Amino acid sequence: MQSEADDREPQALIVLPGGIERCTTSCAAKQLRIDPEFQSLIPPLSKDEKAALQASILEEGCRDPLVVWAEEKLLIDGHNRYTICTAHGIPYEIVEMSFEDPNAVKVWMIANQLGRRSLTPESVSYLRGTWYELTKQSHGGKRSASCQNVSLTDKTAPEGASCQNDHLTDKTVPEGASCQNGSLTDKTARELGERFKASPRTIYRDAKFTRAVDALTSIGGDEVKWKILNRSAGLTKKEVIALAAEVKSRPTKVAKTLQGRDRQVKTEGEPTIAHHLTLKIGSLVEVYAPDRQDVNGRLGRIQSVGEKTATVWMRHIPTVTMQLYTFKHSALTAVPLKNQPETREICDRTDRLHKLGNLDPFEVEILNLLERTTALTPTELQYLEQIENRHKLD
Repeated sequence: MQSEADDREPQALIVLPGGIERCTTSCAAKQLRIDPEFQSLIPPLSKDEKAALQASILEEGCRDPLVVWAEEKLLIDGHNRYTICTAHGIPYEIVEMSFEDPNAVKVWMIANQLGRRSLTPESVSYLRGTWYELTKQSHGGKRSASCQNVSLTDKTAPEGASCQNDHLTDKTVPEGASCQNGSLTDKTARELGERFKASPRTIYRDAKFTRAVDALTSIGGDEVKWKILNRSAGLTKKEVIALAAEVKSRPTKVAKTLQGRDRQVKTEGEPTIAHHLTLKIGSLVEVYAPDRQDVNGRLGRIQSVGEKTATVWMRHIPTVTMQLYTFKHSALTAVPLKNQPETREICDRTDRLHKLGNLDPFEVEILNLLERTTALTPTELQYLEQIENRHKLD
């Protein structure tokens, strides 16, 4: 994780959710108030990152202003710069911003990081999930979930859920979500999904991962959180969630696992598979490419697998077209289809059509194109429905 980015790159101060720029002042290094809860949202610098930042500030001064919550006079951005400046008596500028409450400050800090940092997919997921948890109650509190004509993907429905003409199957749908005709209507998840170009279900999964990380943090402290998020803990998202489920019932076992004395997290007897062998043509994968914000953290479908690299179909957002990208095996993580209901539905529907054996060449070509995607656009969905209707499939 390159966590020094916000401290080294000059940035124009942008008013993010909840904040209003108040004033800018220049001052000599002095004591500012620091809230440990706010500071815990800032990834710590590695030794090399801290050394590079310190060298830059000693040579050029503190180029970027520190940001302070005006009402409480608490530092909310620039903790690493502040530490170095106070240690060496270097002056810095302060920008004061106004917020309604601590949650609004945290949302601003999260948005600030997501907009300026190169983050691992785990860090992005954790921050988005934290954002969701902070804001979901402001959009109406708890509500009963209701579904009509919807097909999701697991067997646990939220308490109070009711469904007609189908069954709830997605345990990522939280209490308070509702869905009609296949569309989830949780306002917070929908708004965050639109902001990050993700589905509401992705935001729900982010929130589930956030809760799991926080549960493990309660056992092992912030050090565990950062190891999970920067991937040095060696735990996948699935393993983090599975381990967190045992925090209450088996805290000692969880503590030993986090300390590295017991790394058995997967189901007992499950064989270990070499990473590259999990990459197969048509497989769904998550991309880790922190230097490529257009693809980092997104899902794709494998087109081919070579000795050291794989080509992946991904949607080019500006043009909405499917394009091929090449990545090293280490940058790709296989994602089970059962964890991605939308993609699994595409596969199930196209497989059903292929098995008919009486498709014309044009229809076969259309299905091949649709099988490259992880989610269908409205136009693509219409093509699929037309083929299904022609062959009387419903």
